[in-house]
Amino acid sequence: MKAMKKLHVAAAVASLFAVGSAMAATISQSGVTVAREVIMKNSQAIIAPAASFTYAGNLSANAASSQDFNLVLKLGGDGAAAWLATAGNLPNLETVQVKAFVAGAPVDVPVLAAGTTAAGKAAVELLDIEVVDAQTLRFKFRLENKDNVPVNLTTAQVNFNVNTAAIAAATVGGVDFDAQPAPAAPKFAKVTNLVPTVGTVDADGAAEIATDVCSDGDKRISLNIRNYTGSGVGVIGESGETGVTNNGYILFSQAVNVVIGKGVAPNRSTNPAVENKALATDSAGFGTSTVMPLGFVKFRNLSVDAWDTDLATDYYKLRANNANNNGDLNTAGVLNTDGAVDTKEAVVKLYSSNGFAAGSTITLSNSPFCSATGANNVSTAGTVVASADGKDWTVTFSHAQLVSVVTGGAVTNTLLAIGDPLATGPLGAGADPVSGYTATTDRAYICYNVPGNVEIPQSTFQGVASLIKEDLSDEQNNKSCRRDLAGLGGGVKIDVRNFIGWDPAKPVSDAYGEWINVVRVINNSETQSADLTGQYIRADGKYGKWGAMGELPARAARYFTAKEIHTLLSNNSSLAGADNTGPGGITAAAGQELAANTRLRISSTKASTLRVQNYFYNTRTGALTEVSGAQGADFVNLEASPRDHIDQDAQTGIKK
Repeated sequence: MKAMKKLHVAAAVASLFAVGSAMAATISQSGVTVAREVIMKNSQAIIAPAASFTYAGNLSANAASSQDFNLVLKLGGDGAAAWLATAGNLPNLETVQVKAFVAGAPVDVPVLAAGTTAAGKAAVELLDIEVVDAQTLRFKFRLENKDNVPVNLTTAQVNFNVNTAAIAAATVGGVDFDAQPAPAAPKFAKVTNLVPTVGTVDADGAAEIATDVCSDGDKRISLNIRNYTGSGVGVIGESGETGVTNNGYILFSQAVNVVIGKGVAPNRSTNPAVENKALATDSAGFGTSTVMPLGFVKFRNLSVDAWDTDLATDYYKLRANNANNNGDLNTAGVLNTDGAVDTKEAVVKLYSSNGFAAGSTITLSNSPFCSATGANNVSTAGTVVASADGKDWTVTFSHAQLVSVVTGGAVTNTLLAIGDPLATGPLGAGADPVSGYTATTDRAYICYNVPGNVEIPQSTFQGVASLIKEDLSDEQNNKSCRRDLAGLGGGVKIDVRNFIGWDPAKPVSDAYGEWINVVRVINNSETQSADLTGQYIRADGKYGKWGAMGELPARAARYFTAKEIHTLLSNNSSLAGADNTGPGGITAAAGQELAANTRLRISSTKASTLRVQNYFYNTRTGALTEVSGAQGADFVNLEASPRDHIDQDAQTGIKK
């Protein structure tokens, strides 16, 4: 097996007391870092790292006598990790090594089974490995000296969980040591009961890591070693919890990460001119009238070198065409323990404030244009499971769908390279001068596809993304935080209820009569320009003429007189039942040249916030009266500007 990666080697010194003697000792460990993702259930076990305990004093035995010593290994740290101590799984003497340091040079000391040291020889015998409790193993040793010369090992080091070899007979300090025969197959100490240590279990019973800023950080198992030296194999005088501890025996770190977010996806509006059944044009070209990017999902490797469960071949990472494994997107249905990510599917859970359009679907794309034109790849629709109220959608994308987004169908690549560097936007590939988007290669975009013939609910969206591992694999799912995605509003639609239309039938000198109507439109956005469209809503409820009223830059305002509005609203509505004869509708009362109760509707598809002030000016008295309180608005984009929300009135926009 490849040498284990060093986490760190720590040394602590403690005075450890035995019967009639005091001895100092140190502990050093070859710690390992293991990917948290590869531990999913308590029944899993991984090989424990090696550990060493060094007596900085004397292990000695007089002629034809012995000295017993115990070493106790106790697990601690996070969770309740335990030794795999079931029948047949305890370590054996082939995993224990003793070295003596004579004049500073290491000398191998044979380790034999109890009672097997030959006459006239010396050796260290492993008497027993006792399971004290789930976290504690006691190794009982005896320095057996059958020679007629006293033996002193001076500084002695005991190594655990190493692969030993045969040791020839040798002389240490004038004493003949027995030969250690060729070892049998080693049984390494293993650590189990790891799920409480390394991860969390979701409500559905699946082990999942809450990733990114939601992560609960690294988890670690510590190791405490305490000792006993003296006569007999008892534990009287065994050092207690003040033994020597290294807190980095096994470190579990997250190696793979999933992120979800809004990214370059813009907030969009529905198009009121088509009864909010399609999306308004996006100037950057992200999506179409029936497709909207909600945000992106990004799969990535963290800067952590952490082993898979074999602790030998490769660190656990997303990768393409690796020589030692075939995980990630290369081959489906093959389980790996050598560093490969056993990817089954990706799941995106979308939370909406008002639901989704009937008949809509969710796809993945390698660009925010969410279009299959040019070099862009778009998956087929993911499988949707809706919540009872229809507002939350859980969308599953299969292994094959992930492959189609990454490569267009070839099963050779990795989730690390989803984006297409040739992603085609409105004006071509690469850095697009209209959208300002430079193609990326590390994320998949979530595309909301609407039918175009049903009303689209205005909603704000959030999402959580998960990387699901293959069935029967012992790998945890990676899960992102819940984050905001792009919002979908309906633009702004305002009814000016108290409106006095201009009557062209009157003489020019008396075109307004005694009262003149002046409307002031204010774009109170700091960033977004507002395209203005107006339409008459007749007193009989029919739609009247409509027309563009220009565009207001951010923070701009403009006055419109009723005569200006009459000139601008010059287009006939083709809607069935519309009446394009002007702002009338009901027979004028006696003395009226123009029917009352005509309203003016002002709409913007771009704006997320808009205000209209309405004034009546009396030409005879000079009185100016503001009647803005009579207006109504359908203000749906609360995410953009919640402080501007007022009672809703206009439910739809312009009917062309």
